[in-house]
Amino acid sequence: MIFAPDDFKWSGERAPGLPIICERDGSVSEPLLRFFGWSFRYKRTAISSMRDEAYILREWWAYLEGRGCRWDEVDDQVMIDWRERMKEVNKKLGADARRSKDLLSDQRIGRKLSTVFTFYESAAQAMLLDRELVGAKGPITFRAADRGKGRGGASIPPQATAHGSVRVWRCAEPSGRKATRRPTPDDTGVASVLAYLRSSAEHPAIGDRNWLIGRTEAEAGLRRDEVARFSVLALEAGLAKEGVKVPKPENRAEAVRAGWQPQLAGLDAVANWAEGRQAVLDGLERLERRHRTNVYITVTGKGQVTREVPFPIDLVRDLLAIGIWDVRRDQLLRWSNALQPPGPAEIFLSEKTRGPLEADAVGNLLKHAFNKCGIQGSGHRLRAYFATKLAERLWAEAFADNGFRWDQRVENFVLDRVAEALGHAKPTTTCRHYLDLGRMAYFKTGSKSALRAMRHVVNAMAAHHRRIPPEFYANVAELVERRGAGVPIDALLKAILEDPDYAVPSTTTSGSPAPFSFGDAPFLHIVPAKE
Repeated sequence: MIFAPDDFKWSGERAPGLPIICERDGSVSEPLLRFFGWSFRYKRTAISSMRDEAYILREWWAYLEGRGCRWDEVDDQVMIDWRERMKEVNKKLGADARRSKDLLSDQRIGRKLSTVFTFYESAAQAMLLDRELVGAKGPITFRAADRGKGRGGASIPPQATAHGSVRVWRCAEPSGRKATRRPTPDDTGVASVLAYLRSSAEHPAIGDRNWLIGRTEAEAGLRRDEVARFSVLALEAGLAKEGVKVPKPENRAEAVRAGWQPQLAGLDAVANWAEGRQAVLDGLERLERRHRTNVYITVTGKGQVTREVPFPIDLVRDLLAIGIWDVRRDQLLRWSNALQPPGPAEIFLSEKTRGPLEADAVGNLLKHAFNKCGIQGSGHRLRAYFATKLAERLWAEAFADNGFRWDQRVENFVLDRVAEALGHAKPTTTCRHYLDLGRMAYFKTGSKSALRAMRHVVNAMAAHHRRIPPEFYANVAELVERRGAGVPIDALLKAILEDPDYAVPSTTTSGSPAPFSFGDAPFLHIVPAKE
C-alpha cells in the first residue's frame, strides 16, 4: 500500500495522501481505488480519516484472497467468519502474556466490520458494481440504526457508514458502549460555568484561580492534567520566544526596595515590583500592535508529547496579573514559613496541600460547576469548546485565503492545525467533528446536511464568479431573503431549472477523461513500497 504524492489528482482536484492499495502482483486494486476516490470526491470523509480504513480494507482483501473468495461474492456469512477468525486470534494472543498488547478490543473488531460494510454499501454509488450488495434480503443485510443508542448499540461508530446512510450491518454485535457525544456547550453555557467558578468559592482569590482554570481549558484547550502541571516557567518561556522577557533591574538595591524579590525566580520575582510587571505587560501590548492574537506556549501532554498551544493574549495577561501576581503571590506569602523559595513550579496551587492542584481536583472542580449550572458535560467539554472555536477561526482564515473555494486542501489545513493544537498525532474523527461544528457556526447552519448544500452553492459561485455580473448575485441574495421570509418560490425556481430553454448547453465531446490522474505516467501497475 502507498499513499498518493502531492501532485496526485482525482477528478481534477488535488488529492495528496489518497490510499492506493495494490494486489499481490503489484497492480492497483481498482475497486478500492475507486472507493477511496469516490469517498474523496463526494466528501464522505477526509483523506486523513481514510488511512485507517485503508489498512482495514487491505487486511480484508488479504483475508478474501486466502479464502479464495472474490470481493464481489461476499455475503453475511463471509463477514461473520472473518469476525470469528479475529476472535480466535485474540484467544491465542491472550494465552501469550508477551503479546497481550496486540489483542483487538470488541470496538476495534466492530470498527473493522463497519468499514467493510461501508465499502459494500457504497459499491454501487462508487460505480464499482451495477448491482447492490447490501439489501434487506442480502447478500449483505442491514437494519436501520437505532438513533437512541448510537447506531443501535452495535460496535460501529456513527461516522462509519456510507455518506448519508442510517443503516448498519444486520449481524453486527452490540458493544455495550454508546457512540453518542455529549453536546459542546455554547458561548452562554461556557460563560455560565466560568461565572460560577469565579463567584462560588469561599474566598475571592480562590474564585479567581478557579475561573482561570476554566478559561485555560476553554480558551487554550488544555486537558485537566495539563492544567494541573502548567507552570510559571512554561509561561515565561513562551513569552521569551515572543521577545517578551522578564526584566532584571539595573540597580538591585533600589529594585529590592521597590518590591523586587531576588530569592524568587522570573515572573514570581516581579510580583511586587510595579516597574517589572509593567515591562512584561508592555511587551504584550507590543505584540497586539503587531496584530498578534496569541502567545504560543509549549505544553507536554499524553505520552510526554509536546506541542505549541495558542494562548490568547487576553488570557495570558490575566494569568500574569491575576493568577501569578495576585493569587499565587498571596499564597506564597502566606505559606512562606512552610515553603522554601521559590515554591512549587505550577501556577495553580492547592490551599489544602500547599502544592500543585491534582488533575482529579481540577476535573472535580469543573464537573461540579457544570452540574450546578445545569449543563451537561464536564471540563473536557470546555476543551471541545476550544476546538470548535479554533476550527471556526481557522476555517474563516483558510477559506478566505483560498479565494472562498471550499476544497479538500482547506479542510486538511484546518484539520491538521486543530489536531496539532489538541495534541493529536494526526487528525481524527473527533477533529473532523470539531471542524463540522466550526463550519456550522461560520455559515450559521444547523446541520451537516445544510453544510453539504452550502458547499455546493459556494463552490459553484467560486467557479463561475468571473462570468457572472454583480447584479446576478444581488438578485440571488434577494431570492434567499424572500425564501427565508417564507415566500413560496421553490416551485417557480424548479420550473425554471426544468425548462429546456434554460438548460446548460452541452459541451461534451466523444470520450471522457479518466476520473483520476497520477502525473503523466501510467499508474495501474505500481510496485508497493516496503512498509
